[in-house]
Amino acid sequence: MAAVHDETYESIGLVKPEVYVYVIPPRQSATRKHRAADWKLDAPNFICRLKIISKGEKCLIRLEDRNTGAHFATCPIDSYPSIAVENVEDSTRYFVIRVQNDNGQQAFLGMGFNDRSDSFDFNVALQDHFKYLKQAKQIEQEAKQTASDPSQQQQPKLDLRFKEGQTIKINLKSSLPGDEQTKKTVKNPNESVVPGILPPPPGSTIPKLTPPPGSIVPKIAPSTAAPPAAAAAAASLFSTSSSSTTTTATGNNNNNNNIHSDLSWMQF
Repeated sequence: MAAVHDETYESIGLVKPEVYVYVIPPRQSATRKHRAADWKLDAPNFICRLKIISKGEKCLIRLEDRNTGAHFATCPIDSYPSIAVENVEDSTRYFVIRVQNDNGQQAFLGMGFNDRSDSFDFNVALQDHFKYLKQAKQIEQEAKQTASDPSQQQQPKLDLRFKEGQTIKINLKSSLPGDEQTKKTVKNPNESVVPGILPPPPGSTIPKLTPPPGSIVPKIAPSTAAPPAAAAAAASLFSTSSSSTTTTATGNNNNNNNIHSDLSWMQF
């Protein structure tokens, strides 16, 4: 706070080693801004070094000789934006500044930067100075209100310190050396499931998959087992037929044997 009102203390907010300074024609009308196209941009009148200096609540733009550092011109700024620093109509790299000597004489000069980033830094430095002044005034006003209001002075401050003997408990989930091995040996019953497929929840039924279109699904014939009584009758039938067949075959064999046993009827 003391530095804000101390005019002997100077702080440098910005230094640009090279800026172009032009002697510009007067403004054509009060409602129209200056145009950089009306200047001789390829032939600046001076090439200077720029400094933005904060001195108490004052803000100064100081132009110096870039080789020797000799003072060339000073532009005092009371507020920004203002008539002391104006943007031109057709460019963001060029400005019109109002310089003033010790006798109070004023003149308007054109000033330009080689790069847009330099002009951006120039704008930010001026804005930061006046933003700092605004915040300092707000803090000073709040301090005066607190000092003049007895109710705010008597209001107790919030004490967040631990009381004597007060403790807190913090649970930290840390595993012991043997726990890792125990976790590895215990198998999860769901490990047999294919990775990437979650097991079904308990109590749910697994849906049946439908075959792809165009595929032939084989049909299984139902079981035709005969009842026990029918099975017994069929067994006896097969046994009777087999015995008769055997008897018939045996009789035929006997007849054949009888025919071939007596060969007397054949004449040689």
